[in-house]
Amino acid sequence: MKSWRKFSHINAGSLDEAVSVLRHHEGKAWVTAGVTDILGMMRFDVLPDYPEVLINLKTIPGLDYIREEGGILKIGAITRLEDIARNPEVVSRYTALAEAAHRTASPHIREMGTIGGNICNGSPAADTIPPLICLGAKLEVRSTAGNRLVAVEDFFEGPQKTRLTPGEILTQIQIPIQPPRTGGIYLKLGLRKALEIAIVGVAALVTLDETKKVCVRAKLSLASVAPIPLSCRRAEAVLVGQTIDSRIIEQAAQLAQGEATPISDLRGTADYRREMVYVLTKRALKQALLRAQGLAT
Repeated sequence: MKSWRKFSHINAGSLDEAVSVLRHHEGKAWVTAGVTDILGMMRFDVLPDYPEVLINLKTIPGLDYIREEGGILKIGAITRLEDIARNPEVVSRYTALAEAAHRTASPHIREMGTIGGNICNGSPAADTIPPLICLGAKLEVRSTAGNRLVAVEDFFEGPQKTRLTPGEILTQIQIPIQPPRTGGIYLKLGLRKALEIAIVGVAALVTLDETKKVCVRAKLSLASVAPIPLSCRRAEAVLVGQTIDSRIIEQAAQLAQGEATPISDLRGTADYRREMVYVLTKRALKQALLRAQGLAT
């Protein structure tokens, strides 16, 4: 048994204090908010190393919010998943993100778990990541050197590995306001309806021209079928500039299936996951199209 219980706990009073503690401990300090992921991993002894210090971000004022400013939806890093799932603005205009937050774990965990934790855990199966990629989200991170922005789709390096450097803290998620005639959706396949990691997750987003016929933008992102959340560039390219019909959707689903590189584990085989990418991509694109046309909610 590793000595993970021997750690200090600090309730940070400010971001500057949290960043300072992170830098002082040189990789041996971790930040927490909902602790739904960290304590579970520590309990089951599945981490290669354990922290000397846990820094609680929930004691820092001003990191829990959802608001629009200057054409951008801004979400504080410690905003609870349940708040995102229920926020009327997110539900109506960033529907795929609300659906992903609602499908994460159970109501009890969503009441504690935060969007920042879901992102920074670095899981290829994280539910909020595919919608954020489709929405063109960026992440604001803070260090002693100041703030920087990184695109969500560039944030991941591998399972449980992100591009956060030692001493950096995620502070905010920034999502550009979506143009008219945009529809998005997140579909998740799990062994059960709650408390389940995705076997496959699919987020799709479609923006149509003024005629509501031609696709001018398409985004497709997958969870749990690659070492990192996956952007399906080839599938997206076949949709743009086209009138989306069953033939185009079929072609895009086949391309997405080919871009996936799943593994076999206790929750499903690689072949099963690959087949479900095809099935769920077709469903997601059809529903995103209907939402973009104003024919579905």
